[in-house]
Amino acid sequence: QGDFSQFSNKIIDPLTGQQFPGNVIPASRINAVSAKAQELYFPAPNLGTSDTLTNNYGWTHPFHYDFFQGDWPFVRIDHNLSAKNTIYARWIQRKTPYVLDSGLPTFIWTRLRDHRQTVISDTHLFSNNSVNTVRVGWNSNYIIDGDEQAGTKPIFGDEAVKALGLQGVNQGNYHAQGFPRMIIDGVTTLSTTAGGIRNDDRDFSYEDAFTWAKSRHVWKFGGEFKTFRQFSGVIDNATYGDFTFNGRITSNGPNTGIGYADFLLGVPFSAARLDPLTNRTQTNKELGLFIQDTFKLTPKLTLDYGLRWDYYALPTYEDGLQYLWDPKTGDVIVPQAAVQKIHPLYPKTITVVAGEVVPTPDERNFRPRIAAAYRLKENFVIRGGYGAFTERIDYFTRVQGGGPFQISENYNPLQQAGQPLFVFPNPFPTSLASAAIPSQNITSYPLKTDNGTIHQYNLSVEREVKSIGIRVSYIGERAIGLNYNVPNINKPPASDIPFTTARRPYPQFVSIQYARDDGRQHYDSLQVQALRRVGSFTFNAHWTWANNLYNFANTEDPYNVTNQWARNQYDRRHYAAISALWQMPWGRGRKFLSSAPASVDHFIGGWTLQTISYLATGSYFSPAYTGPDTSNTNTTTDAFPDRIADGNLNGDARTKNRWFDPAAFKVPEPGHFGNSGAFVLVGQGINAHHLSLAKRFRLTERLGMTFTSSISDLFNHPHFQNPDATRNISNPDPGKLTALIPDYNPEKQAGRHISMKLRIEW
Repeated sequence: QGDFSQFSNKIIDPLTGQQFPGNVIPASRINAVSAKAQELYFPAPNLGTSDTLTNNYGWTHPFHYDFFQGDWPFVRIDHNLSAKNTIYARWIQRKTPYVLDSGLPTFIWTRLRDHRQTVISDTHLFSNNSVNTVRVGWNSNYIIDGDEQAGTKPIFGDEAVKALGLQGVNQGNYHAQGFPRMIIDGVTTLSTTAGGIRNDDRDFSYEDAFTWAKSRHVWKFGGEFKTFRQFSGVIDNATYGDFTFNGRITSNGPNTGIGYADFLLGVPFSAARLDPLTNRTQTNKELGLFIQDTFKLTPKLTLDYGLRWDYYALPTYEDGLQYLWDPKTGDVIVPQAAVQKIHPLYPKTITVVAGEVVPTPDERNFRPRIAAAYRLKENFVIRGGYGAFTERIDYFTRVQGGGPFQISENYNPLQQAGQPLFVFPNPFPTSLASAAIPSQNITSYPLKTDNGTIHQYNLSVEREVKSIGIRVSYIGERAIGLNYNVPNINKPPASDIPFTTARRPYPQFVSIQYARDDGRQHYDSLQVQALRRVGSFTFNAHWTWANNLYNFANTEDPYNVTNQWARNQYDRRHYAAISALWQMPWGRGRKFLSSAPASVDHFIGGWTLQTISYLATGSYFSPAYTGPDTSNTNTTTDAFPDRIADGNLNGDARTKNRWFDPAAFKVPEPGHFGNSGAFVLVGQGINAHHLSLAKRFRLTERLGMTFTSSISDLFNHPHFQNPDATRNISNPDPGKLTALIPDYNPEKQAGRHISMKLRIEW
């Protein structure tokens, strides 16, 4: 009600420069928009007493933090059209609604995800030695935020703007989940998640493969064609306005000013609005053709060889509003037809010219493959092979569609000589001239795209010893010409000269992300596998030693990216997976008590025990520091430090509270970037064991039932994520493991979980 008499800070009337009498804002001065926002969207306090000024509201979100309901219908059809023609079709859907919270019960938001996959495959036998398989697939992923779910309808931005009487926003009259965000110091922000169609993606694939056997040859040739469509219709919250109330309006010195007082007066310190580019569609496609032959040279020697060609197109926006940046001139390039669409607020210091913006795809991606298998004895085989593969760049990374076509208007501060310039309901000027334009960043890539080449090769020896198959393999890879992004090439070289904006190579921009294609990767591994597939006790044990290095991990210094090799952060030096299955040898059909009565077999027969264990060394992470700009390139956050010792602790010296040695790193010397490499620290390894016990009940000749009890992370061994904030040596308490592994990771080591299920089969 405008009564701030309980607060120690004085609130100053911005019109007079004097304190409001009694620290109370008169009712006549409370802005109508602010009063309506308080009435409609701020719940009344329900905790503490009338004197409790903070942490005075509590509530429980009534829905699960993830989806609260899930439906996965599945249909599969297998049909013999004739003796020579079979068809297979499958359709699956995931439909999951969400009701999620945004801090206050009035700002609950909703999401619906509808994901569908359809596959149709036709196999036709033309003769005894020729067969053709055609496969067609559709994939759609539809996500919309803001539809009513479980009787819950979220706030829509246009409706909120109308209810508040706010003006000057939502210039495109968009109707979507959203709210004019109001950031008020000391109070929960009034905001919700931006709504609209987040995704309406549709992919199509066509694959055809013809196989023809002739003499000692088996020829196979065919191809695949894929199209990709990505649609986004999200309406950014700034469409409905973005306002900050930080106490500056009711302040004239120390111990004065309260953010909520600014809010009640309807005078934001800053305001922003956006007319968004939305409801936009991107498309892409790819084509691949291949031919291969399996040639049985002798009864003991088989040779495989072939050739593949891949064409990866580059994505485009259907509306043509996309751009490129030319590092030679510093100009932004847009299509000729889009010149008239450039936003009037786009900085005049940036030159925009018309030209080609869609990179030319690489058409030279011919890649050979060859492999051989030689049987020394009946139970002894040597295999080896080499194959070249084409690097695929993500479908929609090389297209930029914002830039000069969409600009956020920022007005900051909204006061002059202590006097408010604009207030609710319309805190915006009539002219764009006073708008503060955000600093411009840009992302670009070469106009000619060259896909990298990945050379893979392997050699393995396989032998069976007493019903156990043993395989020892070497697998290697050498990749050249890989594409990667340098996050910011707009830095001056490291030096003792203090940083200024003028020292940037392109002063009109803050940062420039640019793609390069000189990346390299080396992978070497030794793999050993032991496998037993017969008998009541079977197992599969696999161990890998791997060394995976690449030369574009540290992009901090854009002038020296590829001169330092680093480990791949996701790899592990050692990784072992062991699974075993024991069919307990008693009960009907088993070694013991095979003739037991049904009543006895119901209890003791049909039991199966299965175990899976994962043992591995840790993945890798990088040290960091936040502090002085030692390189004088405006690099102060999450930068690489100097490394003066190894940093990795040994054995028992490692604890949850001191996983690595922060003293092994220090702030770099002036005029230099840090000398530490990327991913030089090793995280916690994996030590996870899982157990499953299953029992099958035969009820009738055709009716059965299976009970399964599974325990993941049997010994409840804690597994922590690699340090994030605590990898930074500037952190007050660096080196700690603080966050547990999530329960959706592949090895399922996120704490002991016990599940039981019953399946009926007929």
